Amino acid sequence: MGELGYYSSAMTYKFLMVCSSFIMLLGFLSSFLPFLNPDRVFELINQLMPKYASSIFEKLQSIYKHRSLGTILSVLISYFFVVSYAKMFAKFLSNTVNTTIKLREVVLWVFIPIYLLFFSFTTLVGSAFISIMQTILPKWLSVLLFVAKMFIFLPLIYLLYWFFLRSLMKPLYILEASIYFLLTLNIINFVFSKFFVKLVSLNPLYGLLGSLLLFLIWLELVFSFLLGAVLYAKRLN
Repeated sequence: MGELGYYSSAMTYKFLMVCSSFIMLLGFLSSFLPFLNPDRVFELINQLMPKYASSIFEKLQSIYKHRSLGTILSVLISYFFVVSYAKMFAKFLSNTVNTTIKLREVVLWVFIPIYLLFFSFTTLVGSAFISIMQTILPKWLSVLLFVAKMFIFLPLIYLLYWFFLRSLMKPLYILEASIYFLLTLNIINFVFSKFFVKLVSLNPLYGLLGSLLLFLIWLELVFSFLLGAVLYAKRLN
């Protein structure tokens, strides 16, 4: 992979920081759910750990007390980390194509939240659609689900590439890079899912302990091919 290996490793490391900020945000948002109100949480803690329930609940009360402020700060922190990650991705793309990608700061800060909302909505609706189709279609038509995935997730990948490369590459080459990455992503997901199922069936404990390592390896490979698809499109260009 050459330098792409270094870039993908850096993207993997920083992606963990992005995930941490989102986990913190989800933690604060979950405190607003009706089935996680303080009384029910205390009952649950009291059932699981009656000896430490009081001390744990005292610490949780301070979180509930400042959850509105914590949610706002979590949103800002997540927003900052995601935009910072996009800037790093743009820098690595620039190094890959040996051309400086010029992005306006304001456009970058506006595009990222819109893209994330669009990505989340499309992924949610697409996953629900595929799950419904799995129950309706017979097994011999399962190939149609693969085609459906392509049509659902291809626009997401194309939009990401287009935002960064629209001034450097023709739309056709960006489309070919998107298809290339989507195909390799499906292959990676297939191989890793089979390997993980086999690992869990052999030893559930090793499967549990190795899941984090497998996730990191999967991330690094995904980011490698995310950048590699651009290198492939550049050679076409």
